[in-house]
Amino acid sequence: MKFTKEQKTNSFLSASVELEGKLTVKGGIRIDGTLNGFLESESTIFLGDTAVINAQIVTKSLVSSGKIKGSIAAEDTVNINYPGSVEGEIKTCNLSIEKDVFFNAKCQLLSPQNNHLPKKKKPKFPRKAIPNRD
Repeated sequence: MKFTKEQKTNSFLSASVELEGKLTVKGGIRIDGTLNGFLESESTIFLGDTAVINAQIVTKSLVSSGKIKGSIAAEDTVNINYPGSVEGEIKTCNLSIEKDVFFNAKCQLLSPQNNHLPKKKKPKFPRKAIPNRD
C-alpha cells in the first residue's frame, strides 16, 4: 500500500504516554498510548494494538487495532483491525471491520457524493406562543 503525502505519519505517542484533553494534529499521527478527551487530525490517525482511546475523534481516515470508546467522525475511511474494539458511534463513508473485532457501535454511512463531515445543526427551540392565537 502506497501512502500519499497527507497520509504519512508525522507525530507519534508511544505506549507509555497518557494524555488527557484536546489533541489537534495537522498531519498523520500514530498512537500506541492512552488518550482521554478529543482527537482531531486533517489526515490519517493510526491506533496501535496498545492504544486505549476514550474520546471524540474527528479525522479524514482512521486505521485502528486499539480500543476505542467514544464517537468517530471520518471524512473518508474507518478501518478496524484485529485485536481492536469499538464502542460508541461512527460516521464515515467507508467502513471496514476485520474478523474477530469487538464492535458495539451505532454506525451512519455517509453518501460518497457528500464525503464531508456533517455540519453541526443549530438546536431547535420550541416556538413561542402567539398572543390571541395559542
